[in-house]
Amino acid sequence: MSAKSPVESALTTVLTEKFEIDPAVVRPDATLESLDLDSLALAELALSLQERLGVKVAESEATKHTTVAGLTASLAAKYAAAAAR
Repeated sequence: MSAKSPVESALTTVLTEKFEIDPAVVRPDATLESLDLDSLALAELALSLQERLGVKVAESEATKHTTVAGLTASLAAKYAAAAAR
């Protein structure tokens, strides 16, 4: 099993600890809506990830239809760019 990236770890940690989502359902193909995150929870998720990763999370990046893999990929690119500075 490969090690998780910092972004993947942060996302999994926030979903499982802050929103008490079962880690077994946090799969790459799961949408944020399928994880029972409503619009308020999506805003909280974005804020929590911004604080943990130090990168801006746009509202359009964390929508009901966004998958865990999609959000991870989007934030990983920003995180890598920020880390390179």
